[in-house]
Amino acid sequence: MRRIHGTVLAVSFLLLACGCAGSQQAENASISTESKASPNGPCLERHGFAILNFRAIRDGYDQVSVVGEIKNVGSAARGVELQASLRDAGGRIMAVGHFFPASYRNIVPDEIWPFTYSFGRQEEAVEAELRIVGAFRTIDILNASTTP
Repeated sequence: MRRIHGTVLAVSFLLLACGCAGSQQAENASISTESKASPNGPCLERHGFAILNFRAIRDGYDQVSVVGEIKNVGSAARGVELQASLRDAGGRIMAVGHFFPASYRNIVPDEIWPFTYSFGRQEEAVEAELRIVGAFRTIDILNASTTP
């Protein structure tokens, strides 16, 4: 029975592949397995950043990761906070994770930065969502002046 459930889940991931949900001003981009920028623009744009592509990957041990690329479309070098969440077949949120793709530095304008976040084992997950939470300036400690 467990093998059948796993097979059905894997097939549903493949059958439910779709593009980004909502407009560029939407807060969430919702996908089942893969989301890519449309010819009209990125999947999601907010706070001076744009998600260029995003997909959820399940390995043979039911561990789920989200991977993709984000681009700084603003005019200033900044960091970005992302939130990924997983939902079950009933639409209930199973797991949420916040992460910072370039936590140790700012992403300069027009720079594309890859990201990945692992949720660990998530057998019941059938949908992944991604949200741009906010942008911020990181302080470059190595170049900070200690002169008063």
